[in-house]
Amino acid sequence: MSSDVVIYSSSTLEERKSYASTLAKGGDLIPKGLWAPWRDSEGVMQPAAPSAGKVLLVMETGAMLGLHPVAALQGVHIIEGKATLSPALMSAVVRKAGHQLRVKTEGTIKDGTFAATATLTRSDDPDFTYSASWTMERAERAGLATKDVWKKYGEAMCKARAISEVCREGAEDALMGVHYTPEELDAVVDEDGTSNVVDATIEPSEDWPRLIAEANTKEDLLALAKRIDGLGEYTDALRTSVLTKVGTIAREPVTFADESAPDGDPAAETDEQYTDRLIAEGAALGKNRQCSIGYHDECSDREDETHTHLGVCKCECHLDPAAPSEVEMAAIRAENDAASQADES
Repeated sequence: MSSDVVIYSSSTLEERKSYASTLAKGGDLIPKGLWAPWRDSEGVMQPAAPSAGKVLLVMETGAMLGLHPVAALQGVHIIEGKATLSPALMSAVVRKAGHQLRVKTEGTIKDGTFAATATLTRSDDPDFTYSASWTMERAERAGLATKDVWKKYGEAMCKARAISEVCREGAEDALMGVHYTPEELDAVVDEDGTSNVVDATIEPSEDWPRLIAEANTKEDLLALAKRIDGLGEYTDALRTSVLTKVGTIAREPVTFADESAPDGDPAAETDEQYTDRLIAEGAALGKNRQCSIGYHDECSDREDETHTHLGVCKCECHLDPAAPSEVEMAAIRAENDAASQADES
């Protein structure tokens, strides 16, 4: 490991953050894959610029692999929050660990005979050789051949795939989990397998997962969701976390607003108590059968004087996606239609 890498690794977190911020000011000298939109102090979105956070993540990944920070900036790419290595840098890391890596090509794309084969022999097991081969026929089977980069640079893509596959099989200890190239994670790359596309992902302005976990009521969660959405940061992952937490809260014991309502006497329930009870009972069945915002005519049969008929969400707006199945839903719809016809007659 070079002295520069040792110096970086031994520095404090604040020193590394300061270093990353300084490098991020390099503008066009920083690979476009490390750029991202950002918000100013007033919360206004600004054009993409080098992200100090991504620069730091890349340098930390490089330090873990024994790479100089500048080498890491050129060959480590962050794709949807996951660190990847360019084929060239992956080869360098494996060879730096003392393993023998070779790549051989033969044939041509034009006549359909091209093949790229990568072999790897570990320094601690010289009697065994790992091997991986990629051809355009294999790329077609994998659904890759129709992509622009494969049409333009088929030979280079086959070599890159062969390298990453054999390195994962034979030198995972050298890669330490960073074992995919940007192209394998569907990033747009050039002939060298390098991603230089600006990441449009907006860095979160707050620790949303923690705030969601700390929310104690549905009202708090709804307010938090509106706040996240207002900032344009409401990702599918955060939406799932909010819905999961809402389900967790719904399964907790319900405290009625009017404690004077007689136990076991549904007819004496207020609308709010009725709503809370159906939410709790629906959650126990794996279904939310009542709107969280209040009474919903389409979701229950309120005309039943005893309110004991749970019914089924007729508009299907609150059914758990995991249940019921499509077959069950068809049966539910048929039952609802039959009930409606019987009421009309």
